Amino acid sequence: MRTCNVFNIERFATEDGHGIRTVIFLKGCHLKCKWCANPESQKQQSEILLKVNACISCGRCQTICREKAIFFDSEYGYITDSKKCTLCMDCVEGCYRNAREVIGKKYDETELLNEILCDEKYFKMSGGGITFSGGEPMRYYKLIDSIANQMTARGYNTLVETCGYAPTKAFAAIKDSVDYIYYDFKQFDSRKHKELTGVGNEKILENLEWLCQNYKGFLAVRYPYIPGCNGDQDSIHNFFRYMTKLQNVQEIIFLPYHRLGITKYQGLGRKYEMGELPAIRKAELSFLKEEAKKYGLEIKIQ
Repeated sequence: MRTCNVFNIERFATEDGHGIRTVIFLKGCHLKCKWCANPESQKQQSEILLKVNACISCGRCQTICREKAIFFDSEYGYITDSKKCTLCMDCVEGCYRNAREVIGKKYDETELLNEILCDEKYFKMSGGGITFSGGEPMRYYKLIDSIANQMTARGYNTLVETCGYAPTKAFAAIKDSVDYIYYDFKQFDSRKHKELTGVGNEKILENLEWLCQNYKGFLAVRYPYIPGCNGDQDSIHNFFRYMTKLQNVQEIIFLPYHRLGITKYQGLGRKYEMGELPAIRKAELSFLKEEAKKYGLEIKIQ
């Protein structure tokens, strides 16, 4: 039985894709983007997150932890060392303020499909479906292919959000079953890409080009606009030049930088590497539409 580790299920989503959607967030990603809004998605295994605003620093969790996996950090609070933690749940169940939670729940394919179909009436009335996000959902491509086929048989659609860092065989496996692919593009320069994400982009570009030639569904390329990382003129124009060479990309989307994941970094005892960089408003990126036109491209700001 195929299994996956889910760290969140968002219902009634309307931002990405058609209709009302149920978004399945899957744990595990090879990239470690400095601005990642879901740091809890990066490790494939489940882990304990401290809800900093709820914690009263009583120390009970540390006292009852049988593996001595909890340590006090003067900046973040009572943080769990995931290498020592066995997920016995003592600290979660013993917390007076419900300030600790386990991130990641294992599902097999049948369990996940049943969870998805709880929202079936909303898919039916809106033309919606499911979105697999992450983390990197292509780590679970066999499960995604199977569930997507079952969704198609019921008349609903499937969307995958991916960073593209996966074996090409994974995309080959889902190309006929998944209706939409939203493909994130971080940085054209591979050296800079490695500095920002921990890996080069050669495989990412290879897979994007493969999809352009072989995928018949709806392919969108999304560019997270991050000042100081890929918001400079050279990065933007390198991206636009590259996009003019690709065919069958139906949509190009720019995503303004935001700071929504900061509390989760704190809860994992990790430093947020973007510092105090302010969030970007959509209106601040309107100039990119004119820049894109110079290359014969149309873009959306989301």
